[in-house]
Amino acid sequence: MKISEAKMARLVELASRSRPVVDDAEYERRLSICSDCPGLQYGTTCRYCGCLVQVRAKLVESTCPFPYEPRWT
Repeated sequence: MKISEAKMARLVELASRSRPVVDDAEYERRLSICSDCPGLQYGTTCRYCGCLVQVRAKLVESTCPFPYEPRWT
């Protein structure tokens, strides 16, 4: 299922309301890494954890779930 950009933005906003978020530069860096990852499915979903990468990338406490060697280091 494809998620609209507006709905994705709303999900990111909701997830980040009560949790610390990374700055815009770090968010874009993380998304760039995810976009080149073989585990990205449908342009939105991480194959390794099932999360929406736009939400995961925004949250400070999140880490990359890539097996054996996280890619956001």
